[in-house]
Amino acid sequence: MKLNRRTFLKATAVAGAASAVPIQFSLQKYSEAAQDAPLEKTSTLCNGCSNMCGMYIYKKNNRIWKAEGHPIHLKSKGKLCARGHGMVIDVYNPDRVTQPMKRVGEMEFEPISWEQAYAEIGEKLNSIVEEHSGNSVVWMEHGIRGKHYADILLDYIGSPNYITHYATCFTSKTNVWPKMVGTNLYGDHENADYMLFVGRNFAGGIIPNGMNQVMKAKERGAKLVVVDPRHSEMAMVADDWVPIKPGTDLAFFLAIANVLVTEGLYHRDFVSRFVNNFDEFWQANMECTPEWAEEITDVPASKIREIARDMAASAPKSFLETGYHGLNAHYQNSVQQAQMNVIINALLGNMYKTGGLLPSAELELGELERKQPPEIEKGDRLDGAGVDGMHPTVEASRGIPQLVPKLVAEGKVKALFIYHYNPLRTGPDPEYQKQMKDADLVVSIPVDWNETSLYTADYILPESYFLERTERPITTSGHISHQHPQVAIRQQVLDPVHNTKSLLQILQGISHHIGAEEYFDFTVEEEVDAMVAPLGITGSQLREAGCLEFTDKKLPSFPMIMGNSALRTPSGKVEFSVGIYKANGFSGVPRWIPPKVTPKGEDQFRLIHGKQPWHSHHITSNNPYLMEISKDYRGTHMWLNTSRAKKLGINDGDTVVVEAGKAKKSVPVKVTELLHPDCVWIPSAYGGFSKKAKTAYGVGINYNEFLPAMVEPIAGSVMGQEIIVSIRKGEA
Repeated sequence: MKLNRRTFLKATAVAGAASAVPIQFSLQKYSEAAQDAPLEKTSTLCNGCSNMCGMYIYKKNNRIWKAEGHPIHLKSKGKLCARGHGMVIDVYNPDRVTQPMKRVGEMEFEPISWEQAYAEIGEKLNSIVEEHSGNSVVWMEHGIRGKHYADILLDYIGSPNYITHYATCFTSKTNVWPKMVGTNLYGDHENADYMLFVGRNFAGGIIPNGMNQVMKAKERGAKLVVVDPRHSEMAMVADDWVPIKPGTDLAFFLAIANVLVTEGLYHRDFVSRFVNNFDEFWQANMECTPEWAEEITDVPASKIREIARDMAASAPKSFLETGYHGLNAHYQNSVQQAQMNVIINALLGNMYKTGGLLPSAELELGELERKQPPEIEKGDRLDGAGVDGMHPTVEASRGIPQLVPKLVAEGKVKALFIYHYNPLRTGPDPEYQKQMKDADLVVSIPVDWNETSLYTADYILPESYFLERTERPITTSGHISHQHPQVAIRQQVLDPVHNTKSLLQILQGISHHIGAEEYFDFTVEEEVDAMVAPLGITGSQLREAGCLEFTDKKLPSFPMIMGNSALRTPSGKVEFSVGIYKANGFSGVPRWIPPKVTPKGEDQFRLIHGKQPWHSHHITSNNPYLMEISKDYRGTHMWLNTSRAKKLGINDGDTVVVEAGKAKKSVPVKVTELLHPDCVWIPSAYGGFSKKAKTAYGVGINYNEFLPAMVEPIAGSVMGQEIIVSIRKGEA
């Protein structure tokens, strides 16, 4: 029987009612009993991607019934995307890790008790720290949700090595904005008159209320222009799509700035009052005309001028979108792209202006008073992030995850904790990533049987699913602007389906075997109460509401002291030149830097990638319902430009062989005119190779197969689109 979403959800409720219904009931009465069970409603935060939208979960008989968006939460406002709905059901996915596991062979594990896992991990960790010091231990994770607890462990053993996945995400933006502006600013989409999105597919990496704000602005008459090599979902709703040669956004930005300055269209008062080192920037880039940029970008000079003039005419209610994907970890010149994003917006004078760029509305949360580990002198970070003579301009708080396999191979990393992270699939060169298995101790803390757990972990400690655990509250900031600050909480909705635990519980268990139990002697409920106490609310009130908005608190205006700019930068102004870059041998101002690699032959293309509205990179790829959407939309196909396909004798639906370095893969193609001819495009969600994640296994290909492990020198990114592949017609 083929189930649609509605019949599936009803069936799960029926199954959940089994223990409450006498066995002699007919199937009809069994179903009726499930339908008549009381409906419970709990607020929590989604885990379909890193946006953590507010959501309500309805359940019957301790089984999921349905989900809907939280009406107050900044990012959802009553709506959920496909990922949010789909990932709710993964709590019942048969491919979850159901209990602690210990490796006994090549991709072979045996179940063990939690106490055995804690004891053995604790004993090995103690031995490693005693012999090699705490600096031989590394914690890696996707995002920073586990950082608070990881820091307690790392502080106790004396390790500085906390590393996030951000080198594969938005590390260029987070490196640049604090240095140039002192904070991050976000587009005021709802009130803007002109929005320029470059390489940012807002409608693919969906924030439901973010897209709602964009569409409201369009209905009001605002203009939306998308500059992207691919006709993305965002381009579908745009007034204008401008296909650009990938890797050349920097030249496009430099030419936009050239028009604003040479035609006197920039905001002179803002620049004179609030900008430092304008002259240094202009002297370095005054020759970057639209005609110069046209030769590099394939964007006509007339179109560049049109965009610059239209933005200036709408300023300050216009902006160049600051979203992360167009400013992240793609290219050798991504840091300079991020610098130009700041500079163009400053030239428009839109910072801290309605319809321009605004800060996120923040709240100061409290912190639970707890016993702190004794201070231990830590050595330099092993990855060199923030270390003089190594990678001094890379943020130490982010780290360089793509160096970890190399550090293991060199014998510098002896123990690895990998939390909510799958670098074998989401990092460059999976064969290179497999070197992590050679560490003396590898502990993976996942939900499902991901590739990293299967190939590298000595122990797998399964975390409870996001619906089965309560976490520390967060403020709802980032990616979109909002007038009033909010606080929200992810809280337990269901009893754990399997023998799993929260991250805090897992570290509490290990702590008993390394002598650190007194530093983990608290509950998450105690943390919640302490964190929200300064807001004048209780943990119970937050748990009941799920999300609370503080309408008495307003967005800050431009930071000023005695009429002078007081941004958190060295000069108190927007820095057009970054001092720490110059101090370490780089240019302080952005200058044209070409991409690291360039396609040359008739069969060569730049391989670029991006999101789809129903997937979040690889985290959603083992969800059977979301993968059905992939089938409906040919979601695993590689996009290939029509003119280039014709030259190679390739037709729509053909299978092609994609090759670069040691990697060679086959994939069906979508032949289209909606892609710049210089590149091919694939979504980032596919190419699973864990046989225990059955839905994702062997479906599609992944760009990381072809990407060597590289480190961009300023921000430390992976340069994820510096890949040239050859394409030829092949067999399925």
